[in-house]
Amino acid sequence: MKDFLDIVKERKTIRSFSAKPVPLDLVKSIIEVASYAPTNCNQQLQNFIFVDDAKTKERLIKEAACNTLVRRAPALLVITYDGWNYKEAIQGGSLMLGHLMLAATYFGVHASPMNSYGSDEKVKKILHIPASETICCFVTLGYPDEKADTQPAIVRRPVSEMLHIGSFRAEVRTVPPFSYNPDDWTLDSLRMHQRYYCRKTTLGKEMDSASMFEREVVKKELQSIRTPVVDLFSYDGSYVTYFPEGDMTAVDLSAEVSAYTKASIEQKCKRAAPVSYQVYDEKAERIVRKPVSTITTIYKLERLPHEAIRPLFSKVYATLDAGGDYIIVARKSHLFWYVFFGAVKLCFGKDIRHTGIYNFFGPYRPISRRHILRELRDAGFTDSTWSGYFAVPAFIETLYEMMLQYIRSGGTTYLHREVPKSVILKFLKWILGVQGLMTCGMFGSVITIRCRK
Repeated sequence: MKDFLDIVKERKTIRSFSAKPVPLDLVKSIIEVASYAPTNCNQQLQNFIFVDDAKTKERLIKEAACNTLVRRAPALLVITYDGWNYKEAIQGGSLMLGHLMLAATYFGVHASPMNSYGSDEKVKKILHIPASETICCFVTLGYPDEKADTQPAIVRRPVSEMLHIGSFRAEVRTVPPFSYNPDDWTLDSLRMHQRYYCRKTTLGKEMDSASMFEREVVKKELQSIRTPVVDLFSYDGSYVTYFPEGDMTAVDLSAEVSAYTKASIEQKCKRAAPVSYQVYDEKAERIVRKPVSTITTIYKLERLPHEAIRPLFSKVYATLDAGGDYIIVARKSHLFWYVFFGAVKLCFGKDIRHTGIYNFFGPYRPISRRHILRELRDAGFTDSTWSGYFAVPAFIETLYEMMLQYIRSGGTTYLHREVPKSVILKFLKWILGVQGLMTCGMFGSVITIRCRK
């Protein structure tokens, strides 16, 4: 018999599954154990809907804008509770969920909670859930595939950060500013934020909401670079497949994020030369000890406070060998970004967590070309060239997809989308295709900068 503490510590959320089905009899055993959870006034008003047929799961994705994770999971449980009192429903469902996940672990099944299930109204219609019920949570059920089975353990917050004796102590619960403006942040607050957000989703999933064309710019810039190369703030390794073979070092802000980057890169591609991983040290004179031929920063300068950029550029200059290149790809100041972020803040407030669009790495603000070029000159770079791309921002396609997801999901999610067919989307793709990678100077919404030492 398994020890209780082992069960608690063994349980983990997985997002990739083997094809092995979950028997209904086993699900019944799990729910029987879960039914022993306490409920409000012992009323036991919970219900469970078991879904394992592909047709229903596809309807949830396409009609209710549910997370596409349900397509990969062999089975799904939807926990509902009598909704006469919303607070009691959430409490009762949560107590039931905790027992259910531990029971599943005991029986050798992975049960993972999922909150991005889309529109409540459409889910209820598809699953014939009465209007009086409150949907508390979706739970995926299944067995891990090789990728999930080898997923590293997640670092847990220490008790000293969570426990408050007698009253809440603000100094114990230090939180990042959660604003869009990077200048409100420090590197330490970025580290704090990333520590608990970097493993928010599947290892290998790209966090940057970059369009196909924005990625093509990265490919173009990296196709002829020289190695050894250092990539600054790789984070999720989104662009590692675009780097040529050769010695490469991925640098991140913390050991936790570096471990996440390592797992993501190893999952995405098999490089002949292994990637090295290092944590950025703002006190060091160089980024890495030995001189390198190329350093890159890809769609990350937008997220750094100004006070961190100047010393960063100085370290880059010191780390490059003579004739080495520093390559920057970033979104730059543009009327589109001004309108976009203005609308986001107006509709959702100034907390990045309310949109979920950029909250994985931290804050976000398109860079000022003049400011960055000035900082590069001050760091010692006198030979710099730049190009602007996308007078019509390539991100507009991704933005429209997010908007459709937001509407279809009843205002609950922006990502996890199954891209719908749309005449407008086809038109946007056509415009962006015609525009391609045509350079447009200062009118561009994306800039590439190449500096030679």
